[in-house]
This record gives sequence, C-alpha cells and structure tokens, in this order.
Amino acid sequence: MLKYNREKKTVTKIEHFQIPEPGEIVWFHMDSTEQLPNMIADLGLHPLAKKLFTEYSDYPKVNIFKNEAIVSLYIINNDFKAIKMTILISEHFILSHIENDEKKYLQDLENFFLENHEFMEATGLILYHLINRASEYFLSAIDRIANEIQHIERLVFKNPFENEIGKKVYRWKLKLHELRQIVEPQENVIKTITHSDFPFLNENSGFYFQDLKENFARVTSAFDTFKENLNGIFNLQISLKSDHTNAIMKTLTLVSVIFIPMTFIAGLYGMNFENMPELKMKNGYFYALTLMLVLGLSIMFFFRFKGWWGKKRN
Repeated sequence: MLKYNREKKTVTKIEHFQIPEPGEIVWFHMDSTEQLPNMIADLGLHPLAKKLFTEYSDYPKVNIFKNEAIVSLYIINNDFKAIKMTILISEHFILSHIENDEKKYLQDLENFFLENHEFMEATGLILYHLINRASEYFLSAIDRIANEIQHIERLVFKNPFENEIGKKVYRWKLKLHELRQIVEPQENVIKTITHSDFPFLNENSGFYFQDLKENFARVTSAFDTFKENLNGIFNLQISLKSDHTNAIMKTLTLVSVIFIPMTFIAGLYGMNFENMPELKMKNGYFYALTLMLVLGLSIMFFFRFKGWWGKKRN
C-alpha cells in the first residue's frame, strides 16, 4: 500500500508488496489471505511467526520473535460484531490483514499517512495508528451502545409490561460480556507492548501507546458500567410491573369493599322468611336502594378522604 523513504521523507503508493531497501519502510495491507504464503516466503520469518500470521488468533495477544512480532487484535463493526486483525511488524516493514478481507476499516488510514509523512518514519508509529484505529471503532461503539441502552430505558417507562424489553436486556448483556472478553485482553496487549522491551518502539512512539492504554481502559470501564445499567433497567421494569400490579389490585379491592355492604343488604332481604316486616313496606325497595347508595358513597368518600383512592385532600 505505502512506502516511506526516510532520506527523501516521502510516501508513495505501491500495488504489490516489496521488500524494503535500506532507508525505506513499507506498510502493506493484504486484501486476501491467499497471497500470504507467497508474500512472506522470502522474509526470513520464524516458522511459528509464519503460522501465527497466516492464522487468526481466537483472542488478542502479542508474540515477539527475534526479528519480528505478531500482534493479534479485534476491530468492532457497525453491527457490534468483533472482526479479527493480525499484524506482522518488523524493523523495516509492517504487514496487516483483516478477517473476511474487510479493507474498508483501514482505507482512510492510507490517506492519513499520505498527508502526514512523519507518522511513517518508524514501524512502531504505524503499529500505533493501526491499533488506534481499532480503539476508535470501540469508542464509537460505546456511544452507540449508550444510545441503545437509553432507548431501552425509555421503553420501560413507556410500557413496563412489554416482554420484549427483558429479551433486549438479556441479549445486550450477552453481547457486552462477549465484547468485554475481547477488550480486556486487548488492553493487556497494549500493556505488554509498553511495559516489555518491545523491539520496534522508539521513544516517540512509546508515548502514543500510553494514550492507547487509556482508551482501552475507558472501553473496559464503559462495558462494566453498561452491564450495571442493564441490571438496573431489568430491576426497574420488575419494580414498575409490581407497582402497576399493586395499583390494579388496590383499585379492585376498593371497589369490592364498596360493594360488600350492598351485597350484605341484598342478601339479607333476599332471605325467604315469612316474618320480615320490611318486605311488606310499600316503598321498601326504594329505601333499600337508597341505603345501598348512601353506604357506597360514604365508603367511597372515606377512602378519598384517607387518600387511598385518588389524591388526598388537605
């Protein structure tokens, strides 16, 4: 992709990988893994380094050899899916390739180097920008995940009985757990590069990696916070469901209490005894209805006065 000439301080594009001449630094990103075996055959790599570079690691790590190092990382895409990236770094060249040939994640980085030649003066600086690009995707994902969690929280208050909310919370907790399992060792990769005698870092590039370590620490902390927020949302939904259910049960109970004396009067005068003087009254039916109405209204106003139904009056 790019070749830097230290003497002329220029960056030029290259279509095919070239073993750099003295005073040159090459960064080449491979679109397809099919060209890997032929490309690295003449580089004099350690056999294990060849194997690690041609295969994607299941977790982020750093392998340091005599003349080269292999850095295995992850990038997160717009669907919050982790994509593997492997980097081979040496003193004069750096090679990279991404799972499923996702070159688009590094396209703007090529334009950045063309406009800022000084960041290609050492392979350690190029490595920093490659890893920094991965951290930028994770930081962008944090903002989008935060928006998703806020949306779920609004749904809880809008409709606490929606069962899909609980399913969304569960799916996000699984996703966050998966992403955190990636980010934490990725943070350890940065620590390994900065704290060990990594042979391809100079004093200048070492300062940049300190900033990278803070970025990944922020991502790890954010994922932990998101998991706590999701637990809070789940508990909030249960609490709102319980409150709403209690309000329904309270209303039903109050209505039942109002009708209990009415039911008692109706049952009392519904008995078929012959010696019941009230049954002979000319307006007994209307008296009974009036009594029921008065009792019902009295109980209702008593509940309202106590603040058990509606707002309590001062």
